[in-house]
Amino acid sequence: MNMRLFRGLALLLWLVVAGCYHLRLAATPLEEARFSVKLPEERVMAAVKFLLQQDGYTIESADEREGIILTEYRNFSTKAGGVTLPEGGRLYYHKLKVTIGSSGAETVVALASVDLEIRSSYVYEDDGRVQALKKRYPYEQYPGMFDLSTVTWELKRVSGYLQTGLRREAKNGY
Repeated sequence: MNMRLFRGLALLLWLVVAGCYHLRLAATPLEEARFSVKLPEERVMAAVKFLLQQDGYTIESADEREGIILTEYRNFSTKAGGVTLPEGGRLYYHKLKVTIGSSGAETVVALASVDLEIRSSYVYEDDGRVQALKKRYPYEQYPGMFDLSTVTWELKRVSGYLQTGLRREAKNGY
């Protein structure tokens, strides 16, 4: 094969892949957000559940003994625009897992994004008929589609929100 042709094909392939994906072939562990407060675990658990609901999260389960709160799926970002994105964009959804435990005199709060996925809707015409198609892309199966800075930003946002609320809880109570 002609070397010039090979380089051209390699460049074309790279441009197509780089335009659509973040060049990640395997799912990498997602970052966690973590902070500590000087409040008892049971107060932190109650305050975090309240604050998450105030922020729009819905609690799926809360295990007081294990110190784990899991939310239902929530859309936290929409990536829109660009040639490769569907008209409605890529809607990022995740469940938020909050783990609360003690470390000496402080209570540690860890936030993790679990069950991360992108949801997209496509509308097209097939022989004059409009067809709608909805797709879900789990992170574990399609890691290259995800901009993980979006997930990190959401975890930092919620972490800051919870820290502010827990400082208020320590001062005033709810």
